[in-house]
Amino acid sequence: SAVLGIIKGMVGPAILYLPHAFANAGWAVAIPILILSTVLFLSSSACLLDAWKLESTKSNSNSNMLLPNKNPKRTILSYPELAHRALGNTGEIFVKIGIALMQSGVVLTYLIFVPQNLKVVTNIVFGYDLDPSYFIIIMLIYEIPMSWVRDIRKLTVTNLLANALILYGLITCLGFAFSDAIKNVDGRGPTEEIMFRFKNLDTFNSSGWFLFIGTSVLLFEGTITLLVPLQEAVYREEDRKKFPIVYQKVIMCIICFYSVFGIFCWMSFGDGVSIVMTTSLPRGKIATTVQLAYSIAVIFTFPLQNFPSLEIATRSIATAMDSTCGKPTKHLQNRNFIASAIVCVLALVAVVTMDSLDKVVSLMGGMLGCPLAFIFPPLIHNNLDPNLSVGRRRYNWAIAGLGVCAMMVATVTTI
Repeated sequence: SAVLGIIKGMVGPAILYLPHAFANAGWAVAIPILILSTVLFLSSSACLLDAWKLESTKSNSNSNMLLPNKNPKRTILSYPELAHRALGNTGEIFVKIGIALMQSGVVLTYLIFVPQNLKVVTNIVFGYDLDPSYFIIIMLIYEIPMSWVRDIRKLTVTNLLANALILYGLITCLGFAFSDAIKNVDGRGPTEEIMFRFKNLDTFNSSGWFLFIGTSVLLFEGTITLLVPLQEAVYREEDRKKFPIVYQKVIMCIICFYSVFGIFCWMSFGDGVSIVMTTSLPRGKIATTVQLAYSIAVIFTFPLQNFPSLEIATRSIATAMDSTCGKPTKHLQNRNFIASAIVCVLALVAVVTMDSLDKVVSLMGGMLGCPLAFIFPPLIHNNLDPNLSVGRRRYNWAIAGLGVCAMMVATVTTI
């Protein structure tokens, strides 16, 4: 179940931005950046897991000392809680704000992704060339009421359906890419054709390589915030010890799949591959079903992805309103109103940035993803573990420093 949780947290619509991102950067730049991002992320996630292990042992030991004759519940930790213990209230606030903004950014890309897909579908099926804004309005009719859901378990069925649709879409897209890549054009066999196409790919694109930095970081956005909860969910002690190794292996397998997917789709659909890869599929019934399947999957995934940011935002705003009014207000009504307003604001931003999805993705990865994935975890580890060796502390500082550099380069060059 932990492996499935890692895969579900890692594999989402962001993979469809990779072929365009590879074409924008060139494979000689994209592959090293992706490898470096993976190494940094795995090192950073190891810091977070080590910090969790230390604090979990400490908290549960304290509980046993206080209640020696009982079986106290295991202390549940989270990423923000670890930040609070290591960096104080300021650290916790920054992590919570980062998570909220990152999740809001992810659903912002959904509000761009779905309209672009449905625009192509309506053009093919009905012959109408509609403005994407109309599809955003249609999405709001569904997403605003769904943002009022407070019990995340009610989203389980739609989330399972979304996972199935995403799996269908990924397999079909990869099938299109492979079938095109091995076409016998000039008497070459499948292997020779793939090598011929790969040799003709751009090695370096000076005009857009910097966008790949943020894009590569965004690939990890769904898993860094789930890392501690996934570790907490592993109940048996022997399985807990295996989790870090399993986690690293799963992440590396997913990144390998991402690389193959990005390069093969780039080879098949060329340098002009769309930012949303599904809109570059050859016209036909199967391609249309993929575009519809992915659109429905993202629509169903939207409430679940938006849930953490809405919880953080609505609680913070409601608390501020209560302190301003001097008395408690109707929390449920406030939450629904605030959630609706946030979704509407995201929709307005989506309309403005509809043609700049690649820059939105890069900016999110650089400005928001780098601190969460690369900077905070090593700082948390250094502050929580007094017994770290000097070498390990310097190594953690190096990871955080590289994270700061990546954040600055990706953010400044994108803006």
